[in-house]
Amino acid sequence: MPWDEVDRLLVFGEAVTSPKTGCVATKFPSLADLGARYGVSRNRVWQYASKARCFQRREEARLKTQERYEQKVVERVAEARALATADVVAVVDDYIRGFRQAVDEGKVRFDSPADLDRLVRLKELLAGNADSRQELRGGLTLEAIQARHQRARTQLDGITPEISGEVGPRDGEEGTDAAVH
Repeated sequence: MPWDEVDRLLVFGEAVTSPKTGCVATKFPSLADLGARYGVSRNRVWQYASKARCFQRREEARLKTQERYEQKVVERVAEARALATADVVAVVDDYIRGFRQAVDEGKVRFDSPADLDRLVRLKELLAGNADSRQELRGGLTLEAIQARHQRARTQLDGITPEISGEVGPRDGEEGTDAAVH
């Protein structure tokens, strides 16, 4: 009995090509299929699979394969990003060189360095260098909104129903107006 072959089939399966699509997939033969293939009972194959921990090893192999697949995907995405960044940096460098050449030849005005500043900042950002300059924009921050809400809640807690005018005349007090205007 080729137990090493049975072990390989139970743990790693076998490659099967679909006749319709032509795609190759991994198929795990059943214990009954393996028993019929090698002329032994299904129980004999099951005893071997249990003793050799084939199904646990199949799960471990699946997890390792999935981990390797994910690592390869991450590597390819990182490589694509790095190449894209390198391409953009090369374009920025070419633009800066062309700008410098045009300035030297007197073809462009250089009284407004904003374009050059933006390109240099872009290049530094793409190179991974920190830009210490920050753009300040007017607007509310979460902290400011929370402080304003807390002040409003404190003011509301101090208002009594009489002050807010929510209480009408009491029973037995005809003609008096308890509400403050």
